[in-house]
Amino acid sequence: MNYKLKNKNCIVTGASQGLGKAMAVLLAQEGCNLILVSRRPKPLKIVEKRINAKIKKKIAFALPYDVTKKDAPKKIIDFCKKKFGTPDILINSAGGSRPTTWDATEAQWEEGMMLNFTALRKLTTEIIPLMQKKKWGRVINITGSVEPREVNIANAAKSAVHAWAKGLSRVVAKDGITVNSISPGRLKTEQILKRRHPNVNERKKFIKENIPVGYFGEPEDLGHLAVFLASPIARYITGELIHVDGGMKRFAH
Repeated sequence: MNYKLKNKNCIVTGASQGLGKAMAVLLAQEGCNLILVSRRPKPLKIVEKRINAKIKKKIAFALPYDVTKKDAPKKIIDFCKKKFGTPDILINSAGGSRPTTWDATEAQWEEGMMLNFTALRKLTTEIIPLMQKKKWGRVINITGSVEPREVNIANAAKSAVHAWAKGLSRVVAKDGITVNSISPGRLKTEQILKRRHPNVNERKKFIKENIPVGYFGEPEDLGHLAVFLASPIARYITGELIHVDGGMKRFAH
Protein backbone atom coordinates (compact mmCIF):
# COMPACT_ATOMS: atom_id res chain seq x y z
CA MET A 1 0.00 0.00 0.00
CA ASN A 2 1.16 3.52 -0.78
CA TYR A 3 0.78 5.51 2.43
CA LYS A 4 1.48 8.80 0.60
CA LEU A 5 4.12 9.84 3.12
CA LYS A 6 6.99 10.67 0.79
CA ASN A 7 8.83 13.84 1.83
CA LYS A 8 6.67 14.37 4.93
CA ASN A 9 8.74 15.88 7.74
CA CYS A 10 8.49 13.74 10.84
CA ILE A 11 9.80 14.21 14.39
CA VAL A 12 10.13 11.08 16.50
CA THR A 13 11.05 11.42 20.17
CA GLY A 14 12.42 8.46 22.10
CA ALA A 15 13.90 7.29 18.80
CA SER A 16 17.06 5.58 20.03
CA GLN A 17 15.47 2.23 20.89
CA GLY A 18 12.34 0.12 21.03
CA LEU A 19 9.11 1.57 19.71
CA GLY A 20 10.58 4.91 18.65
CA LYS A 21 13.29 3.19 16.65
CA ALA A 22 10.84 0.78 14.99
CA MET A 23 8.51 3.60 13.96
CA ALA A 24 11.37 5.68 12.60
CA VAL A 25 12.62 2.80 10.44
CA LEU A 26 9.16 2.10 9.04
CA LEU A 27 8.48 5.78 8.35
CA ALA A 28 11.81 6.03 6.55
CA GLN A 29 10.78 3.15 4.31
CA GLU A 30 7.71 5.17 3.36
CA GLY A 31 9.85 8.15 2.33
CA CYS A 32 9.56 10.40 5.38
CA ASN A 33 12.24 12.88 6.36
CA LEU A 34 13.15 12.16 9.97
CA ILE A 35 14.32 14.10 12.99
CA LEU A 36 15.32 11.56 15.63
CA VAL A 37 15.33 12.78 19.24
CA SER A 38 16.61 10.98 22.33
CA ARG A 39 18.71 11.61 25.42
CA ARG A 40 21.21 8.89 24.52
CA PRO A 41 23.58 10.05 21.75
CA LYS A 42 25.35 6.78 20.92
CA PRO A 43 22.34 4.53 20.18
CA LEU A 44 20.56 7.44 18.50
CA LYS A 45 23.45 7.93 16.08
CA ILE A 46 23.38 4.21 15.32
CA VAL A 47 19.70 4.45 14.36
CA GLU A 48 20.45 7.47 12.16
CA LYS A 49 23.27 5.67 10.35
CA ARG A 50 21.29 2.47 9.83
CA ILE A 51 18.30 4.30 8.37
CA ASN A 52 20.40 6.38 5.99
CA ALA A 53 22.44 3.35 4.93
CA LYS A 54 19.31 1.31 4.25
CA ILE A 55 17.55 4.06 2.31
CA LYS A 56 20.83 5.11 0.66
CA LYS A 57 19.94 8.72 1.18
CA LYS A 58 20.38 11.24 4.00
CA ILE A 59 16.81 11.43 5.25
CA ALA A 60 17.39 10.95 9.00
CA PHE A 61 19.14 13.34 11.36
CA ALA A 62 19.84 12.65 15.03
CA LEU A 63 19.29 15.30 17.69
CA PRO A 64 20.57 14.03 21.04
CA TYR A 65 18.53 16.09 23.50
CA ASP A 66 16.43 15.71 26.62
CA VAL A 67 12.76 16.44 25.85
CA THR A 68 12.20 17.54 29.45
CA LYS A 69 14.56 20.51 29.14
CA LYS A 70 12.85 23.88 29.13
CA ASP A 71 14.13 24.84 25.69
CA ALA A 72 13.50 21.40 24.12
CA PRO A 73 10.51 22.44 21.94
CA LYS A 74 12.40 25.34 20.36
CA LYS A 75 15.56 23.26 19.96
CA ILE A 76 13.69 20.41 18.22
CA ILE A 77 11.58 22.64 15.98
CA ASP A 78 14.53 24.81 14.92
CA PHE A 79 16.53 21.67 14.09
CA CYS A 80 13.68 20.34 11.95
CA LYS A 81 13.29 23.66 10.13
CA LYS A 82 17.01 23.78 9.43
CA LYS A 83 17.13 20.26 7.98
CA PHE A 84 13.78 19.95 6.16
CA GLY A 85 11.27 22.66 7.00
CA THR A 86 8.33 22.71 9.41
CA PRO A 87 7.12 19.36 10.78
CA ASP A 88 4.15 17.50 9.32
CA ILE A 89 4.14 14.58 11.76
CA LEU A 90 4.98 14.42 15.46
CA ILE A 91 5.36 11.10 17.19
CA ASN A 92 5.65 11.49 20.97
CA SER A 93 7.37 8.27 21.98
CA ALA A 94 9.71 9.46 24.73
CA GLY A 95 8.71 8.22 28.17
CA GLY A 96 9.29 5.56 30.75
CA SER A 97 7.59 3.48 33.41
CA ARG A 98 7.78 4.89 36.93
CA PRO A 99 6.48 2.24 39.38
CA THR A 100 6.57 3.56 42.92
CA THR A 101 4.97 3.43 46.35
CA TRP A 102 1.72 5.23 47.11
CA ASP A 103 3.66 7.83 49.13
CA ALA A 104 6.22 8.76 46.48
CA THR A 105 7.93 12.12 46.90
CA GLU A 106 6.85 15.25 45.09
CA ALA A 107 10.16 15.19 43.23
CA GLN A 108 9.37 11.72 41.89
CA TRP A 109 5.91 12.79 40.78
CA GLU A 110 7.20 15.93 39.10
CA GLU A 111 9.89 14.01 37.20
CA GLY A 112 7.50 11.27 36.07
CA MET A 113 4.77 13.67 35.00
CA MET A 114 7.25 15.90 33.18
CA LEU A 115 8.70 13.02 31.17
CA ASN A 116 5.43 11.25 30.38
CA PHE A 117 3.00 14.15 29.95
CA THR A 118 4.20 17.73 30.32
CA ALA A 119 7.15 17.51 27.90
CA LEU A 120 5.09 16.05 25.07
CA ARG A 121 2.25 18.51 25.72
CA LYS A 122 4.68 21.44 25.48
CA LEU A 123 6.31 20.15 22.30
CA THR A 124 2.94 19.47 20.66
CA THR A 125 1.65 22.91 21.67
CA GLU A 126 4.57 24.57 19.87
CA ILE A 127 4.18 22.44 16.75
CA ILE A 128 0.39 22.67 16.28
CA PRO A 129 0.46 26.28 14.93
CA LEU A 130 2.96 25.20 12.26
CA MET A 131 0.64 22.39 11.22
CA GLN A 132 -2.33 24.77 11.22
CA LYS A 133 -0.56 26.96 8.68
CA LYS A 134 -0.23 23.94 6.39
CA LYS A 135 -3.80 22.81 7.10
CA TRP A 136 -2.38 19.32 7.68
CA GLY A 137 -0.70 17.45 10.49
CA ARG A 138 -0.49 14.26 12.50
CA VAL A 139 0.18 13.88 16.22
CA ILE A 140 0.63 10.35 17.56
CA ASN A 141 1.24 9.69 21.26
CA ILE A 142 2.68 6.41 22.49
CA THR A 143 1.10 6.01 25.88
CA GLY A 144 0.43 3.05 28.19
CA SER A 145 -1.99 0.91 30.11
CA VAL A 146 -5.09 2.37 31.71
CA GLU A 147 -5.40 -0.73 33.90
CA PRO A 148 -2.71 -0.04 36.52
CA ARG A 149 -1.53 -3.03 38.53
CA GLU A 150 0.26 -0.83 41.03
CA VAL A 151 0.99 2.81 41.72
CA ASN A 152 2.91 3.96 38.68
CA ILE A 153 3.45 7.62 37.93
CA ALA A 154 3.54 6.82 34.22
CA ASN A 155 -0.01 5.41 34.39
CA ALA A 156 -1.31 8.69 35.78
CA ALA A 157 0.68 10.70 33.25
CA LYS A 158 -0.42 8.60 30.28
CA SER A 159 -4.05 8.83 31.40
CA ALA A 160 -3.59 12.59 31.34
CA VAL A 161 -2.25 12.30 27.79
CA HIS A 162 -5.36 10.37 26.73
CA ALA A 163 -7.74 13.03 28.06
CA TRP A 164 -5.68 15.93 26.74
CA ALA A 165 -5.25 14.33 23.30
CA LYS A 166 -8.98 13.69 22.98
CA GLY A 167 -9.77 17.31 23.76
CA LEU A 168 -7.06 18.59 21.43
CA SER A 169 -8.29 16.38 18.59
CA ARG A 170 -11.69 18.05 18.66
CA VAL A 171 -10.21 21.54 18.48
CA VAL A 172 -7.71 21.02 15.65
CA ALA A 173 -9.69 18.62 13.43
CA LYS A 174 -10.97 21.52 11.33
CA ASP A 175 -7.34 22.32 10.47
CA GLY A 176 -6.69 18.93 8.91
CA ILE A 177 -4.79 17.73 11.99
CA THR A 178 -5.46 14.39 13.63
CA VAL A 179 -4.41 13.45 17.15
CA ASN A 180 -4.34 9.82 18.25
CA SER A 181 -2.83 7.73 21.02
CA ILE A 182 -1.51 4.18 20.90
CA SER A 183 -1.26 2.09 24.06
CA PRO A 184 1.35 -0.68 23.77
CA GLY A 185 1.03 -3.93 25.66
CA ARG A 186 3.97 -6.25 26.17
CA LEU A 187 6.19 -5.63 23.16
CA LYS A 188 9.80 -6.76 22.93
CA THR A 189 11.57 -3.58 23.98
CA GLU A 190 14.41 -2.97 26.39
CA GLN A 191 11.99 -1.59 28.96
CA ILE A 192 9.79 -4.69 28.87
CA LEU A 193 12.39 -7.45 28.53
CA LYS A 194 15.08 -6.06 30.82
CA ARG A 195 13.09 -4.08 33.38
CA ARG A 196 9.52 -5.35 33.61
CA HIS A 197 10.02 -9.04 32.75
CA PRO A 198 13.71 -9.96 32.98
CA ASN A 199 12.98 -13.51 34.22
CA VAL A 200 12.08 -15.87 31.39
CA ASN A 201 9.95 -18.16 33.56
CA GLU A 202 8.02 -15.24 34.99
CA ARG A 203 7.56 -13.95 31.46
CA LYS A 204 6.04 -17.25 30.32
CA LYS A 205 3.70 -17.26 33.32
CA PHE A 206 2.61 -13.69 32.61
CA ILE A 207 1.90 -14.50 28.97
CA LYS A 208 -0.18 -17.56 29.88
CA GLU A 209 -2.27 -15.62 32.39
CA ASN A 210 -2.67 -12.32 30.57
CA ILE A 211 -2.05 -12.37 26.81
CA PRO A 212 -4.62 -14.28 24.72
CA VAL A 213 -2.48 -14.42 21.57
CA GLY A 214 0.21 -16.20 23.59
CA TYR A 215 3.33 -14.12 23.06
CA PHE A 216 4.98 -10.72 23.43
CA GLY A 217 4.65 -8.61 20.31
CA GLU A 218 7.38 -6.99 18.23
CA PRO A 219 7.89 -3.20 18.14
CA GLU A 220 6.90 -3.32 14.48
CA ASP A 221 3.44 -4.57 15.46
CA LEU A 222 2.82 -1.10 16.84
CA GLY A 223 4.99 0.63 14.25
CA HIS A 224 2.80 -0.37 11.31
CA LEU A 225 -0.24 1.14 13.02
CA ALA A 226 1.66 4.37 13.66
CA VAL A 227 2.62 4.61 9.99
CA PHE A 228 -1.02 4.19 8.98
CA LEU A 229 -2.23 6.83 11.45
CA ALA A 230 0.48 9.20 10.21
CA SER A 231 -0.67 8.88 6.62
CA PRO A 232 -3.22 10.92 4.66
CA ILE A 233 -5.16 7.66 4.30
CA ALA A 234 -6.12 7.84 8.00
CA ARG A 235 -7.69 11.28 7.65
CA TYR A 236 -10.99 10.27 9.30
CA ILE A 237 -9.45 8.72 12.42
CA THR A 238 -8.82 11.15 15.25
CA GLY A 239 -9.23 11.37 19.01
CA GLU A 240 -8.72 7.61 19.33
CA LEU A 241 -6.88 5.46 21.87
CA ILE A 242 -5.87 2.20 20.19
CA HIS A 243 -4.43 -0.75 22.09
CA VAL A 244 -1.72 -2.95 20.59
CA ASP A 245 -1.50 -5.62 23.26
CA GLY A 246 -2.44 -9.04 21.90
CA GLY A 247 -5.79 -8.84 23.66
CA MET A 248 -4.33 -8.20 27.12
CA LYS A 249 -6.71 -5.44 28.21
CA ARG A 250 -9.80 -6.80 29.91
CA PHE A 251 -12.37 -4.05 29.43
CA ALA A 252 -14.59 -3.91 26.36
CA HIS A 253 -14.64 -0.19 25.55
